[in-house]
Amino acid sequence: MRRTYVGSTIYHIYLSLLHIIRASGYAPKNVGENILFLVESTPMIELLIPRLTRKYFRAVYIISERRDHVAALGKFNYSLRRKKTLIPYLEARHPALLQEKNFIDQSDLYLCDTDSSKSYFLYEFAGKPINMIEDGARTYSQRHTSFEQFVKSYVTKTPIGGGFDKQVETIYAQFPDRLPPGIRNKAIELNIKKEVAKLDAQIKQELFEIFIPESDFKIEGDKNALVLTQPISEDKVVKDEATKIGIYRSVIEGIPKEMNIILKTHPRELTDYKEHFRQITVLPALFPIEILGLREGFFFESGYTLFSTALSNLEIVKKRHFLGKEYLDKFTVKATRDLIKNMVEEP
Repeated sequence: MRRTYVGSTIYHIYLSLLHIIRASGYAPKNVGENILFLVESTPMIELLIPRLTRKYFRAVYIISERRDHVAALGKFNYSLRRKKTLIPYLEARHPALLQEKNFIDQSDLYLCDTDSSKSYFLYEFAGKPINMIEDGARTYSQRHTSFEQFVKSYVTKTPIGGGFDKQVETIYAQFPDRLPPGIRNKAIELNIKKEVAKLDAQIKQELFEIFIPESDFKIEGDKNALVLTQPISEDKVVKDEATKIGIYRSVIEGIPKEMNIILKTHPRELTDYKEHFRQITVLPALFPIEILGLREGFFFESGYTLFSTALSNLEIVKKRHFLGKEYLDKFTVKATRDLIKNMVEEP
């Protein structure tokens, strides 16, 4: 089996690995021949390449992100002539796209979301059935109105995103019934909890060591509280980093004093939380929090986030708190407001 995956985040990598393992029948002696293209948006993500290519991927390539394309092609070309200008530009900048073109064409193609940085694959391989792997919380909100979808489809001819593009035939999602109605019929379940439950000890260890190779990684003590941060300043959800720090300071101050607070930095964040919160434990950024469920010994009495669906994936958290609604007045993006309104606190 040949597969091509295109993603941008640590979460995308983890879901792609779980998809490969499921396709192998949970006994991945032969995982097939897989390649991975990563859009350059997560700091230091290239450090994972040597471990990813030991078994699960024949090759991993880093490709440039949207802002580089806009700068090189100009806003006019990128907005209205993207298909004509982006394909030759990217193939010249990233020779691997040309080198692997036959392989991609003969493989099953999986895009982790269909945002503009992945336009190349939607354009160049439009004749293929294209699969999409969910992009976390964003996948579960409809980001564009019907009019905006019409403009993107027939005027600018740019990707709609979120699984609404007609080339996308299948969407692998953790919670298919939560997808927007317009794409729910495309869904196949790929649920982290259910997939991990089927893995044997060896596979769990392999996955854990791809992201955290240090065997002595552990979290000490009882009464632990987990805080999952998100790149809300980097993504312009709030106006600046000071606003973000203020929000998380408020979250931390609201946690019972007897709890040991462990903060997990989102992989795409640039914030150094150790500089702002010296009294708590700050975990490294470059791993998906879900992998802590692969190893015994990790447990949290409570988990706190604004609207990260990662918290829903964690059976090692007893009580989950989604706090985005409490900070709605500080959010500026309507899509994020709509997303937060759909988040519910779970027991």
